[in-house]
Amino acid sequence: MAQQHRSTQRALDILSLLALCGDTKGYTLTEIATALDVPKSSVSPIIHTLEANHYLKYSSPEAKYSIGRKAFEVGSAYVKNDIFYSQAISIMQSIVDACSETCHMGELQGINVQYLMKVESPEPISMFSAVGKQIPANCTALGKALLCEHTLDEIKALFKDGLPKMTEYSVADAEQLYQQTKMVRKTQIAREKEENYQFIQCLATPIYKNEKPIFAMSVSVPTFRYTEEKGQQIEKLLLEAKKNLELIL
Repeated sequence: MAQQHRSTQRALDILSLLALCGDTKGYTLTEIATALDVPKSSVSPIIHTLEANHYLKYSSPEAKYSIGRKAFEVGSAYVKNDIFYSQAISIMQSIVDACSETCHMGELQGINVQYLMKVESPEPISMFSAVGKQIPANCTALGKALLCEHTLDEIKALFKDGLPKMTEYSVADAEQLYQQTKMVRKTQIAREKEENYQFIQCLATPIYKNEKPIFAMSVSVPTFRYTEEKGQQIEKLLLEAKKNLELIL
């Protein structure tokens, strides 16, 4: 029984690892074993079983594994059947319909924000992003919204190895980040300009449950399309969405 549980946990660890592999095209068997710190002989049969059942996909030229169709179907079924997710997507779509810019929802994972949902802008030029991707929280409006109830000591503890930088404009000082999150707590709007991607700026709002922000929602705008009027429109849309989503939660 212990062996069965251990194998199940390893299968879940493999799926989680590959789901969060970011911009890479997956991992080889050796890379998976190394990342999970387990022998290749232990993970090999699990990987082959997952691949045979289409939970993983194997690419022969690179000898790499990535998330497969069945894993996508399982995740899609959850989103479809979960009331919050289904209604959140509907609300996000209404925001995009109103402002024609990309809308994201994310949550905090360690020092990173993980994108949970996305509704694309209809415009030909927009921010590149992907559900499942993780980005340092200090570099995003989403992250600043999610950190808005953290104390300075909590921020310093979270970023104990320093604040990573994505661009030259990224906030790299804990005190500066804290001052920005204090403003988010007051206004419920977080801001970021070219701190994550060049030529992109974002507005975000925290989504609270039990007095803590558990999600955040943002709108990303190319700088050449941003105006004060558009910014005010987006703020209004985000705050209205915040109110509705917190009622659902």
